[in-house]
Amino acid sequence: MTHATETAPRRGDVPQHPEFEAAVAGGSLDSEGPGSAHRYRNLVLGGIAILLLAMAMLTSYSSAFGNPTPNNVHLAVTGDADAIVALEQQGSLDVTVVGSARQARSAVLDRDVDGAVVLPAPGKGAGVTTYIASGGGRGLGQAVSGIGDSIAAKLRTTNTATDLAPLPKKDPVGSIEFYAILFAGLGAALGATVFGRILGTVDTAAKFVERSIVLVLYAGLLAGLITLWIDAALGAVTVGPWAVFGILWLTGVAIGGAVTGVAALGGTIAALAMTLALVILGNTSSGGPLGIHVLNDFFQTLYSVFPQGDALDLLRSVQYFDGAAVAAPIIRLSIWAVAGILLTLTAMLIRNRREAAARSGAGRGQASVPSAPGTETATVASGSALLPLAPSP
Repeated sequence: MTHATETAPRRGDVPQHPEFEAAVAGGSLDSEGPGSAHRYRNLVLGGIAILLLAMAMLTSYSSAFGNPTPNNVHLAVTGDADAIVALEQQGSLDVTVVGSARQARSAVLDRDVDGAVVLPAPGKGAGVTTYIASGGGRGLGQAVSGIGDSIAAKLRTTNTATDLAPLPKKDPVGSIEFYAILFAGLGAALGATVFGRILGTVDTAAKFVERSIVLVLYAGLLAGLITLWIDAALGAVTVGPWAVFGILWLTGVAIGGAVTGVAALGGTIAALAMTLALVILGNTSSGGPLGIHVLNDFFQTLYSVFPQGDALDLLRSVQYFDGAAVAAPIIRLSIWAVAGILLTLTAMLIRNRREAAARSGAGRGQASVPSAPGTETATVASGSALLPLAPSP
């Protein structure tokens, strides 16, 4: 008596056929393919989706950077009491009164404030002194300098602006550091999404370790290439390149890890949606080359939600302020990385429990049906029972 048993392929088994490989890759890569089955419907839907994406990016970037004005600027002020009272009444300013010009200067260098204004005593004919820090955002520095000019005009005197953290000559606008963070985050997000499609779902401890190693190595390579370019080719690094590399590496791990966790829970569509949110809202809410305090309230709120602002703030602290105020952005970027790990482990636990429950239910529902002597039986699953096939002639 012979028994032919048909068994399902085990999880992880991949048939080695060119047709299968082409299907996984989305079709042959040496042509555009046969086109969609519903050509004009999908053409309209695809066109609308691309137009919405383009308009979303235009709306976000133009709203954030199109009309920069001082908003919640934190100033250290010392000097004439009457002038300080007038400054405190301005809704766009957050004023901290200090005892001397030296304390005002230190507050700027320690990144406790965005700028400082030293007001002359009445009747002495001295001018206004303004301390700015272009390294914290060129637009923000210009805004603080403009505040000093406005105060000087009201006092009928002059304003002298001193830049305590000037931008380098090869990056006078401060845009290179912004682009470094932008593409470190974008490269990490896209990399995490692509690696998920190539390596498959993280559903075992071995796959979790594999994905973690791949992400860490990839983020390091990405950070190294960006650092090499902005240092050797552009000359925009003002400190040791290893410090810049470490910041970009942490940025890549934080963003890539978070996208990996989202993909583990919601799949590739969720990962792409998160990547778009990072590009459309995260990059703009960082303040870019201008600085966070020239953005409106909406984008300043998003600054606390997305990681690019912390990454850019961290890079500026290291580049222009001798590492002042780095603890908070490092902690928040680390939270993003840890959140990605927790999301991935949660998704893995949920998936394994569902599969275990499904196997347990299938095992309880199966029944063994004996075959008559001399009868060839093929065991085929049908619903919850194993049914014998007809005898062979």
